[in-house]
Amino acid sequence: MNSEKELLIYGKRAVYEAIENDVEIDKVFLQKNNSYLDNIKSKIHKKNIQVSFVPIEKLNKLTKNNHQGIVATISPISTLDINGLEGKLKNTKSLLILVLDGITDTKNFGAIIRSAECFDVDLIIIPKTGSSPINGETIKSSSGAIFNVPICKVNHIKDAIFLLKENEINLVGTSDKGFSSLYEHKFNSRTAIIIGSEGQGVNKSVLKLCDQVVNIVMQGKISSLNVSVATGIFLSEFRRQFN
Repeated sequence: MNSEKELLIYGKRAVYEAIENDVEIDKVFLQKNNSYLDNIKSKIHKKNIQVSFVPIEKLNKLTKNNHQGIVATISPISTLDINGLEGKLKNTKSLLILVLDGITDTKNFGAIIRSAECFDVDLIIIPKTGSSPINGETIKSSSGAIFNVPICKVNHIKDAIFLLKENEINLVGTSDKGFSSLYEHKFNSRTAIIIGSEGQGVNKSVLKLCDQVVNIVMQGKISSLNVSVATGIFLSEFRRQFN
């Protein structure tokens, strides 16, 4: 297992999800006299989490982001390595994996994780370098969904790709130059959807390893979607076919 350094998380939903998922929380800082936080106070007390009631100036010093009157320090978020990934692929008839190739924007990363949780993605794979960090902004953007979706970090995306192939996972690349439309594509029940960065897309050498390359047919004047929106569309179509 790999892990990040200790994190500051902020925002009511992010802290709520951390509490609900029994994440090890070191301390919670709550804004004094903030009635918006009343319902989360009881949860904090029930879990016997150390809490400090502080003025908003203290919270503003802890983070410049929109903290909504609540900040917490949590233990590192653990991630799987390549060996942990291999264990996740065995003896499973249905499997939906998201491979993120070059997503560097923390807000996009968090939004993708949120969509992944909503559509019951089994695992997200990211590279150790050239990928958004897992930080407070990622956690808040995911609305705390990051605590519900396993994440695997690999040295190189291709390491994961080859392992997925060995385990007979169907690899679906995404590209605006894809060979077929998403809505004409029939997904396999064991699928990895590969999403690239908004600027560069999926690396060409990775696309060559995919079993299919699929696009979303656009009808408006703008030629591309935000990467987190596009990801949600792909995941929604997969679930539509298997629900």
